[in-house]
Amino acid sequence: MATVAYPDDLLVEGERVAWHAHPHWATQLRPAAVFPVTAAVVGFASAALRLQTWAPLAWAVLGLAGLVVVLRGTVLPLARWRATHIVVTDRRLMVREGLVSRQGLDVPVDRVTSVRVRATPFGRMVGSGTLIVDTGDGEPMRFRDVGRVERVQARLHREISRASARQRNETGTAGAVPERSAS
Repeated sequence: MATVAYPDDLLVEGERVAWHAHPHWATQLRPAAVFPVTAAVVGFASAALRLQTWAPLAWAVLGLAGLVVVLRGTVLPLARWRATHIVVTDRRLMVREGLVSRQGLDVPVDRVTSVRVRATPFGRMVGSGTLIVDTGDGEPMRFRDVGRVERVQARLHREISRASARQRNETGTAGAVPERSAS
């Protein structure tokens, strides 16, 4: 089922979530490294400047610079990652991203013509890749850093099959004339 909770009020009535996640955790390795590296650099520079008469001013500047680097290099990417959702429902593929202003993309599963996967050697090791969705309306859509990308592809194919079966059932029974019983 869903790996992370997704707000039900964003779904239409009767729609069910088949898969939901944020981009793969490996996208946060670099932001996670920014904090300890920044702390080490600021600490080393503070110690090197400790005997200077202007050291208190330098410490304030170093602290402020370190704070800005950590906010931009660690906190902001983590918040962006947390605010990005990739969702497959029984009716559509949805992508929502953005902190202050939100952007969304909805692709009805019955419009998807092909789903491909691409993974680098590192992506294969950590279990992530690029999901390539083609709707036949031009350039395929690429979703990078999708965790368990093969499973997402399989779930998307399953929902596409279910949607086409639903569509066949609706069109098959819509034109049929009901049988009358002989009285």
